[in-house]
Formats: sequence, structure tokens, C-alpha cells
Amino acid sequence: MGWLIYNHTPACIRDEIARLCGGENEQRRSYPVLISQKRNVWYAAVRVEPKGGRLSSGLDATGDYETDASGGYTFAAVFLTSRENGEWGYKSMDETMGPNEAQAPIKLIDLLSPTTSQWARDWRQSCRDNAALASRTLKPGDVIRLSEPLRFTDGSERQTFHVSIERYPGRKRSTTVFTCTETGAACRIPNIRQRNWTRI
Repeated sequence: MGWLIYNHTPACIRDEIARLCGGENEQRRSYPVLISQKRNVWYAAVRVEPKGGRLSSGLDATGDYETDASGGYTFAAVFLTSRENGEWGYKSMDETMGPNEAQAPIKLIDLLSPTTSQWARDWRQSCRDNAALASRTLKPGDVIRLSEPLRFTDGSERQTFHVSIERYPGRKRSTTVFTCTETGAACRIPNIRQRNWTRI
């Protein structure tokens, strides 16, 4: 599915995501049980309950999910969103499509039904791996080494850094500063929690 663009931004984006996850027809109804946001990406655990009862196979109609005693199952939906020039848009997909965005929290992953889809299994594992990376903490005085050198805007590549926490005048939040152990250059490393590094 491509992008769907609104000519306005919804009053509450979370409510709009919930609306998009819900629905009902003669065969089934669906509704979100948990919604989570990571920057401009929304993740939802969506419950699907059939009106006709459990299928004899124990799988949903697509064959991707194991159903429970009620015949229902829960899957993950991913919504990429964009806001520009007064417009708001989204692109939706489910986990069986193998989304590139994989920052869903563990509590959401734990709600999902067992799946036969390898794409969904791989995506869930990526979410777990990314959550493990994000849970690591950096402390002043740490020395870290990236698994691969990082290229900076001046064209240089750096890999090992000393960590310090600085609070600059006029700023409410502290800033993590990475100083290259080889050159002494102070650097900013975006998305450090999602990068592979080891403390040395």
C-alpha cells in the first residue's frame, strides 16, 4: 500500500491510528490493544476476532497466525507518518510484510500471537534486538568502540570514543559528548542507542 495523504493533520494522531486499526464486517472485528510511537512511526498490536468461531485448522484465514480458543489472534501493524505543509499522511503495513522500521517495544511484541510467517518472525526478532541495544546506558568516563568506524562530515572515520555529559548554558537538557580517543575531536553520534558498540 502507498501513502494516503490528508489535507489536514488529525486533532489526535493516536486516535486516528486507533481508528485505522479498528473495523468490523460480517466475518470479523478488529481493534487495537496497544499503540506505541517512536518518532514518526506508530506501532500497534491489533486484535482480530472472528464472528464465525475458530477455524478447524487453528490458523487465521491467511494461515499466518495461530488462533486461540476464541478463534482470535493479535498481529502487529506499522504506520509510517509524515507531516508537511499542513498535510498529514501515513503508510501502513503489517509485520508479515517485513517492515524496515523495527522499534516496537517488547511489551507490544509479547502481545502478538504465534506466527507461521518468517517475515513476521524476523521483524519481531529485530524489534527485540533493537530494544536490547536501546536499553544500554552510557555513563561519563565510559570508553566505547563502535563495531564499524563511523564517517563524519569532515570525511574522517572514527571508531573509539570517550564519553562525557555536558550541560551547556541556556539549555535545559544535558548533551552526551563523544571525544575521539585518537584525535581528541569532540563528536556527536546520532542514534547511539541503535548502534553496535562495546564498552572497553
